[in-house]
Amino acid sequence: MAQPFSDHPYLTGHHQPMRFEAHAPDLIVEGELPDDLHGVFYRTGSEPLYDPPEGYHWFDGDGMVYGFFFEDGRVSMRNKWVRTEKFDAELTAGKRLFGVFGDPATSDPSVQGVRYNTGNTNIILHNGKLMAVMEGCPAIEMDPRSLETRDYLDYGGTITGPFSAHPTVDLTTGDMMSYGWMINGPQGKPEIRYEVIDKNGQITNQFTFEAPYMSMVHTALVTENWVLVPFNPLEVSLERAMKGGPMQAWVKGRNSRFALFPRHGSASDIRWLEMPGRHMFHELNAWEEDGKLIADVAAANGTALFPNDDGSQSTHGDTALELRRWTIDLTGKTNDIKEETLNDRDIQFPRPDDRMMTRKTRHGYANLNLNSVDGRVDGMDGVIHFDTKSGKEDIYHFGNGAGCGELVFAPKTGSTEEADGYAMSLIHPANSNTTELAIFQAQDVAAGPVARVIIPYRIPSGFHCNYYSADGSLAEPIFA
Repeated sequence: MAQPFSDHPYLTGHHQPMRFEAHAPDLIVEGELPDDLHGVFYRTGSEPLYDPPEGYHWFDGDGMVYGFFFEDGRVSMRNKWVRTEKFDAELTAGKRLFGVFGDPATSDPSVQGVRYNTGNTNIILHNGKLMAVMEGCPAIEMDPRSLETRDYLDYGGTITGPFSAHPTVDLTTGDMMSYGWMINGPQGKPEIRYEVIDKNGQITNQFTFEAPYMSMVHTALVTENWVLVPFNPLEVSLERAMKGGPMQAWVKGRNSRFALFPRHGSASDIRWLEMPGRHMFHELNAWEEDGKLIADVAAANGTALFPNDDGSQSTHGDTALELRRWTIDLTGKTNDIKEETLNDRDIQFPRPDDRMMTRKTRHGYANLNLNSVDGRVDGMDGVIHFDTKSGKEDIYHFGNGAGCGELVFAPKTGSTEEADGYAMSLIHPANSNTTELAIFQAQDVAAGPVARVIIPYRIPSGFHCNYYSADGSLAEPIFA
């Protein structure tokens, strides 16, 4: 029998689990739904089926995927849990069996040998296959329409271990770059597996290299020809955990290190760079210009997501992410990483016009914290569009207490120019029993939503979103 959830910051408020699957064939729309918007908006997040008895972490909940389908002037929606071995075992037992993050010390003996996987972090469409992904496990394929879970996507048995929760898809070539970390387990050699998967789902490059320490690699910075893999001072250490410290912690005083190599190169091509410790899990975009690699990233000098290695805890205010630009000399004349702040707002999840990923862009989108004390817990209460060339910012505030998800770009059908289209974000207004999918003109966010798709219940705060236009080759199988 399912028991009530504990009074935890990530299990209450905007995060309170709903724990059900639904199908809404024609949602109510307030305002005017653009007639040149035809595609699908996916969002995934952490929605635990059961409450772990020894505590909870937001990243540890079971994956729940939502799909909003824009067709013929209507919006339909369905949501499904990602049916992992973990989920199925716990549903059968009627209780939580795995410790937080699969900790074997607090897991039930019945799940020994069962893979810990949540599939809760990102939902990616590539080669017509919809993939639910998290760090630590292979991708799980889901049906793009019904969202039914299919099976692990192991690319003919070549990727049976960890897959990236944040693979980079270059829509110009169709290539997808992925990065598997902790491929030898938490006690094994700290190695990274890198691969390039082409638009037909074939692996065209793959190699492993040794990491400087067991650092969680959530994303990498990819340009037309180069890859920069960051190693934050956020380290997993079973040795520290066995001494009573946090298993995953920010190591104070440690520098960030970066592996730079050609996109189609090998481990022998790696050049190592270094800078003071930075927390960076998400990039706006990266590209090459005048012999340099330019990367616009959400970065901070520490993190409140996990404790520090000495057991102390940083605050959200002390570690708020801002938009920074990193510049790297590709010629090798210097190993310095130049850093400048482009926008000092408290942001999360910066995104470009994804059609231009790995190529030079100027427009960016993000969810924004204006008045919350802790944007991750209390809710990011606004959204922002910024022009990195002019410095202009374009902000819409949903009111104190609102919770805004990732703001993603959605192109007009048939458009090719950067930022020619719309931007959309899933919003939970303060003290509301409903949720809204807010749709903005992409270059006039401050004017407010042109349309609001009303979901007649509260959707908990989640993680990553992606929009796929029906006129793009990667999304055509959904609308065939």
